[in-house]
Amino acid sequence: MKLFFINEKLSGLSDSDAKILDSIKSTLLSTKGIEEVLTPETADAIIIQEKNSFKNFRYIKDLELDALISAYPEKVFTINTDDCATGLLRGLYTSLPKYRFNSILYAAVPYMYYPNELVFAQSADEVTPTCLASWRGNAKSNNLRSRMVNVLEAKSEFRIERTDSWLNHNDDEKSNYVNLIRASKFSLCPAGWAPVSFRIYESMALGICPIIIADDFVPPKGPNWNDFALFYPEKDISGLSSFISRNEHLANDLGEKAFNAWQEHFCQNVIKEYYANTLLSLIRLTPKTSKEAELKRWKSLSLNWNNKWTIPQRLVNKVKKVIYN
Repeated sequence: MKLFFINEKLSGLSDSDAKILDSIKSTLLSTKGIEEVLTPETADAIIIQEKNSFKNFRYIKDLELDALISAYPEKVFTINTDDCATGLLRGLYTSLPKYRFNSILYAAVPYMYYPNELVFAQSADEVTPTCLASWRGNAKSNNLRSRMVNVLEAKSEFRIERTDSWLNHNDDEKSNYVNLIRASKFSLCPAGWAPVSFRIYESMALGICPIIIADDFVPPKGPNWNDFALFYPEKDISGLSSFISRNEHLANDLGEKAFNAWQEHFCQNVIKEYYANTLLSLIRLTPKTSKEAELKRWKSLSLNWNNKWTIPQRLVNKVKKVIYN
């Protein structure tokens, strides 16, 4: 298989940092049968790490105006870490929601890089849990989080901490976050801007069972998620406390299995190979298409409807903004 790699000099849509692509490039090229080519026309697949940004319907025009991507859309595969991922390009996504997800076109992947490095420098000392479950975060990104906080924050067996920070945490906040998870039997992982959050994987790395409250979360392949994580439906948030209490006896076993799954599939020692293998598998299994078909897919009713980009949906969104602002 011949691969061509896009960088910021070749496309303005490429991430100027592209840490993930840079990290896995040597792993890709060390795989038997894989080689790099220096011209896109001779490539079987063209790889880009897109800029992390909010992308709306206007991004279709950005893709069409990009000389390289618009010339070979049927060959392009992305590495995408957008919170509000759209699924315009085929490829690897950390945050594409279930209602936009098509396993023929996309593969779900965990994060490769995390904002809190202290998660991975945990002490070897065992910590005796002081609460049944905990959560620390910003509740403004999703009404679900506000509802969860309202249900749990007055209950003494839970520790719920609000913060106004996003990813600009200072060292004390980072340390408090890690200590809070380690002192809990379960880690609450509600959806935020995206169904997925760093917290799911950070909890696994810390050996704490994640309770995933995100109906549209697509679990990356590899581990059996039901072996170590608990899933709870968003619509039943009022019953969350009772659900956790009923499962309290499983906490230690699930936490150990969560850590083992992290070590085997997602930790820093294996994550580059995980990404490389997942990308190559997707390229091999995704049916070949044409330039015309791929351009048509970008503008298809189903893709635009799932992204709420049709004209009626955009009008409704404008009216809602006027009403609620």
